[in-house]
Amino acid sequence: MIELLDNIFRFGGVFCCLLIAALAMRDARCSLAAHLACFLSVATAFFLILAAPGIAETVGQWMIFLEMIGLFGPAALWLFSLSLFDDKFKLEPVHFIVVAAFWLSGMSNFPQYYAVFGQWPSLSPAALHTVLESSSGWYPVTSFVGNALKFGMVAHMLFAAWQGRDDDLLEARRRFRSIFVVGGAIAVAIVVYSLSPGGAVLSAEATLIDAASSAVILSIVFYMLWNIIRIDSEWLLGDLEQAEPTLLVAVQEPTDELDLSRLNDLAANATLLEQGLTITKLADIARVPEHRLRRLINQHMGFRNFSDFLNHHRVEAAKNRLADARERHTPVLTIAMELGYGSLGPFNRAFKERTGQTPTEFRRDFLGGVQPSTMQASPHRI
Repeated sequence: MIELLDNIFRFGGVFCCLLIAALAMRDARCSLAAHLACFLSVATAFFLILAAPGIAETVGQWMIFLEMIGLFGPAALWLFSLSLFDDKFKLEPVHFIVVAAFWLSGMSNFPQYYAVFGQWPSLSPAALHTVLESSSGWYPVTSFVGNALKFGMVAHMLFAAWQGRDDDLLEARRRFRSIFVVGGAIAVAIVVYSLSPGGAVLSAEATLIDAASSAVILSIVFYMLWNIIRIDSEWLLGDLEQAEPTLLVAVQEPTDELDLSRLNDLAANATLLEQGLTITKLADIARVPEHRLRRLINQHMGFRNFSDFLNHHRVEAAKNRLADARERHTPVLTIAMELGYGSLGPFNRAFKERTGQTPTEFRRDFLGGVQPSTMQASPHRI
């Protein structure tokens, strides 16, 4: 019975993963997140196939090819998670180095097996690890490196998911952060137990762990599908606009204008420049429920997180001060601190991200008579 459930969960997960990959490339192929989602989905599908009972006996040495793709799974999950929870995420050299190191640590099992037994293995990953554990060689080192990188990536992505939860203005993504952290913690607990000296000794116990792992993966990818798929085919189900007219009408509450006016007042009296300001504190000051304030800032102003909202107003204030000849001798650090930044580094990064220049370059060009191209009206308005 458990084996049947494992197969249902496993191959249900494979189908969902491949569908996510197809939908991501169909609807959002230009975005980095879509490419990483496709990469993750394909790698996860291969991982699920790799761990299926009896697959090694069926495909033989093709297991090497399957593992070449499946080994990218943890790294792909790490990268996709960072792109999902960080709106400014970009691939950096360090990401490629970590992914390459993790992949090579796993692929090194095959030449190590060949060096010991004189032939290429046709074993499942779990069986291959078991065989190499009992042999001499570099396996303990490469295994330690692989596990260290794996748990490091998992810890980093769970930290990133939880750390930015309060700052996130997208309600659906905020809910998913909690689900992601809980699901990730469960998956890590299962992996840690299975790798422990007393873990998964009995075959029945191992089968139960496999089924639980497959169920967790299926649950996560199904949740992703639920949020990706939208029915928009009139030829298939009729006129959806007539069937569900409320789905296509934006909700406009009559008090929105009053609350937005209140936010304007707070921006004008420098409340948004207060150091350590959080969205909870701003909601208290504005006397607006926090969930409503999140919606106003996101839907009416287009900001996806609270830090961007604050940085927008603070950088605008900084531009005005840096362009003021009367403040030409005021240190940039002093301006940064008075605008709510705790140090110069975050201020410089936020300023350059929005203007293309450092504060010092901006001041020099402006006061030197050169009008920077970045002095344009901001697209974000209250």
